Amino acid sequence: MAKNLDNTVLLDIYGAMLTEKQYETLNAYYNEDLSLAEIAENTGITRQGVHKSITCAEDYLFRMEKALGCAKRYRDISAVLNDMQKLAERIDRADGELTALIEKIRNIIYS
Repeated sequence: MAKNLDNTVLLDIYGAMLTEKQYETLNAYYNEDLSLAEIAENTGITRQGVHKSITCAEDYLFRMEKALGCAKRYRDISAVLNDMQKLAERIDRADGELTALIEKIRNIIYS
């Protein structure tokens, strides 16, 4: 089972909508980098059960993203902010006010 690291973003955004067990399983798999066997050992379910839990939870995250599009918006906003940052660094060398405002926006979005 190959890990799609984009799923970590989906987990961050939509993880609260999963069951506690699904969240814990995906978190262990993606954020703690545990194998299916390690998760199975820690949770007391079979490796196949872990695989099914991950697959079902990922499917749910994909459906949520398709319906709501929060991760796409997040990536789009991040790209625009990066472009703004580069431009601000070129035109705002005197006092950094524009750069500071961009950083404030980043803090609001990413916290």
